[in-house]
Amino acid sequence: MADAKFGRTGVIGGVRMEKTETESSGYVRVRNGSTAAQQLADPVGSAQRDYAGTRRNLAGSYTKSFPSIHVNHNLTPNLKARLSWSTGFGRPPLSNLRPNETANETAQTLTISNPNLLPLTSANWDATLDYYFEPVGNFSVSWFHKTIEDYIVSGINSGTIATGTDNGFNGEFGGFTLLTTANAGTAIVQGWELSYQQQFTFLPGLLKGLAASGNYTAIETHGNFGGAVSRSTNQVPGFIPRTGNVSVSWRHRGFSVRYGVNFTGDYITIYTAASVGRNLYRMKRTITNLGLAYQVRPSLTLTCDVANLFNEPEAFYRGIRDQMASTNIPGTSITLGVNGRF
Repeated sequence: MADAKFGRTGVIGGVRMEKTETESSGYVRVRNGSTAAQQLADPVGSAQRDYAGTRRNLAGSYTKSFPSIHVNHNLTPNLKARLSWSTGFGRPPLSNLRPNETANETAQTLTISNPNLLPLTSANWDATLDYYFEPVGNFSVSWFHKTIEDYIVSGINSGTIATGTDNGFNGEFGGFTLLTTANAGTAIVQGWELSYQQQFTFLPGLLKGLAASGNYTAIETHGNFGGAVSRSTNQVPGFIPRTGNVSVSWRHRGFSVRYGVNFTGDYITIYTAASVGRNLYRMKRTITNLGLAYQVRPSLTLTCDVANLFNEPEAFYRGIRDQMASTNIPGTSITLGVNGRF
């Protein structure tokens, strides 16, 4: 890592390298295991028969480098611009690295784990314009653009299992289609974020303890995500196009109050290309939370937190908003706490 200063402009850059090695071993159940009756009559003997000679040893490794560079420039004493290019990654879940075999006798397929999965990688552009108020506060506008590669996709056809005792599965599953998990797909994620926070210490009397903050994020995405067809924002499960938060707090002596509102727009949770009308969406939702605290003395604080104050339901629909799928009413939860330092 190195940094330099050129007048009102600062530059920081560097590169990080990581090497990851994985090893796992375990036993998988034989194709024709003991029946429920046999397991009940002789559980130990059934387990010994079902897992005899089925130990699997898996290993994998990868090395990745992650360069980055960050530039900041003071436009005025209160206005600062930032531009960053960075790289990052997300490791595969451990469940994909340990031995696992699932057979489907009807479809004649065998699904196995893949210890050689590479991590998801991303190349990121971030630009921010920050304005700082007096005495304490700031407003910022941010733009981000991420190119994500090596998505982890399940159900990839890896060929047909050979026949014979040395086929890697103790001679079983000959002729089955081998399915596994692999790295595939590229996607673009980009969007804007507005953020504001301020402490109103300049106000008179009891109002000095007021503070407020808020943010709003808009995201768009597109890419093949490991499939043959390109998808957009409303076709990618897990991406939430619109979110926002507003929070107001007040503190006076040992007493404090926090009132927060969280907004989440409509987003898709299950995508089915063959039947668009069956796509499952979660309806937009606004949740309100309230927090109270009283500091009895420096080492003792009493708290009361109320989550989902107005019992906002969680509703899902298929295809269009009028085609309701389900509604979950989670209720309001109240948590009382005592925090002490001894």
